[in-house]
Amino acid sequence: MDPEAEAARLRAATAAGKPGAYRAYAELLTGRGRLDEALPWWARAADAGDTDASRTLAICHKDRGEFAEAERWYRTAADRDGGCAFGLARLLQEAGDTAGAERWYEHGAALGSVECKTNGAVLLAARGAWDTALERLAEASAEGDDVAAHSRRAIQSMLRDLDGWRAALARAEAEGDPEEAYEALRELLDPERKAMFERYPRMVAEAEALYARAAAVGGAKALVDQALFIARDDSRWAEARALVERAHERGYDGAAYVLGVWAEENGELRTAEEWYRTADAADGGHMWACFNLGVLCVRQRRLEEAERWLRATGVDVVDGVDGVQGVDGVGEVDVVHGVGGVDEEDGPSLFDEGEERIVAALRDIAAIRADPERMPPPEWEKRLSGLRARAEEGGPDAWFAYADALDRLYRLPEADDWYRKAGTPRALLALGRMLYEGGGAKGLRMVPYYEPAAAEGDAGAAYDIGRIHDEAGDRRTAQIWFRRAADLGHGRAAWWLGWTSEERGGDPQHAERWYVRAARSGLVPPAFLAGRSMVRRGACAEAEPLLRVACEGKHEEAPYWLAEALRGLGRTEEAERWLRVAASAYPDLLRQYGEMARPALRDPG
Repeated sequence: MDPEAEAARLRAATAAGKPGAYRAYAELLTGRGRLDEALPWWARAADAGDTDASRTLAICHKDRGEFAEAERWYRTAADRDGGCAFGLARLLQEAGDTAGAERWYEHGAALGSVECKTNGAVLLAARGAWDTALERLAEASAEGDDVAAHSRRAIQSMLRDLDGWRAALARAEAEGDPEEAYEALRELLDPERKAMFERYPRMVAEAEALYARAAAVGGAKALVDQALFIARDDSRWAEARALVERAHERGYDGAAYVLGVWAEENGELRTAEEWYRTADAADGGHMWACFNLGVLCVRQRRLEEAERWLRATGVDVVDGVDGVQGVDGVGEVDVVHGVGGVDEEDGPSLFDEGEERIVAALRDIAAIRADPERMPPPEWEKRLSGLRARAEEGGPDAWFAYADALDRLYRLPEADDWYRKAGTPRALLALGRMLYEGGGAKGLRMVPYYEPAAAEGDAGAAYDIGRIHDEAGDRRTAQIWFRRAADLGHGRAAWWLGWTSEERGGDPQHAERWYVRAARSGLVPPAFLAGRSMVRRGACAEAEPLLRVACEGKHEEAPYWLAEALRGLGRTEEAERWLRVAASAYPDLLRQYGEMARPALRDPG
């Protein structure tokens, strides 16, 4: 049947109130990518009692980041539909409401949803209700759920391993051997087990308890690994650090390195440097403490000192490496469970990339020296004494100005002091950016520096909070913050929302709106994406100005799509000229397109 005739037939059926017509018309519109027009019809179907429509509405709103609306639609049918109960439980779980998720998984399982039974069982296992979880997974597996069968096998294997670790530790405890106690738990530290701890938080508590027992035998190393598991809970951060400090006091050299990494990740630059120096001063030195010191010095443009620390790693490097890298520091080495970087007996072979990192850092030093734009600006050095005098006599604005100058001169620890002294939302935002983007700090502990400015309507601060959450893997919270930033006019936040909506949610209309908003901020790629979307739906007049912006911005695909828009407007000669531009500049790319491109490829000029 002709598509337009079919659409007309379904519209007539909806007007007549025929059973199933609302949903059928909504499905047709959705399949054509016209979700805006489809949503009211999905709502009519849901109001008529169609539970699949309720679930579809909830999914659409969730993909758009409209979480309250998604929850509302799930709740309209969750009491009678296992699919909606499952969706609601997942939504609550992602929002951190584990108790609510458990209740709805249980309710969905009672309605016959095997997915609810499986996910509910995994949640039970996550908090350590192993027997009940395994029983329910066995039931779900018998009902044909492969996920349940896999999860059951994984939990059974995990529990067997746990029994093995307990038994090995008990033998070491009986012998009173600290090293043996520590070695009994080494498999817990296998990087491949990271997913286990993320999925089953109860195993974090089990590991912590095992390391506490190992530490009680007398092993200082075990204190560090106990602390690393405790540190997963941000509310216990001080407790974790105290344990590592105790390990240092008991003579474990690697503890100082761990404390240095943690201090650097928290933005405590002076403290990090002190602990790295302490780690290196231990017998035999510490390769990765030297490396991190070198990177820390690069970030502060203490280049001669940085080079000395990098060469002190003991890794053979070629003298006079040329500057080919363009990154300020290549990134510090993370804490490694159990060894605080490198075990004494294993040496740097644990890090096959070690030599490459060190050489890259030395090349970066050479590149910085060769580029005046990456060195401290002399004009700010000249202004510094005057700014210091005003800061000593002034208030928050003068303190901020002095901190900003120190920041520009890469004197980061001193800038930190004055930003904190100023304490204004602007100063805290500048401090957060200095630490997170240039000082080696990491993770969600940086968010409080950005929040005061975001609360005052700073779009960039809101975007940065979204970026931090996105990098931490929390898409939901990231989406909330990117939406706030975009509503405040931040182009890149709008671009992210458009891309998320199109690539992850399959919602081109919603994506196009965000691309248009992003393009208004002057960004070229979203101007292209918005224009391409408009051409695809036949809105060629709307697309033309956006695609011209993209062409002016040298976007490689824009000439072809501008030609498509012009052809759609009947301006064939103009379209052909732009096709020749596309063919001349990007022949390989143009071959990906259809019949319209081929004449231009045969005769480019």
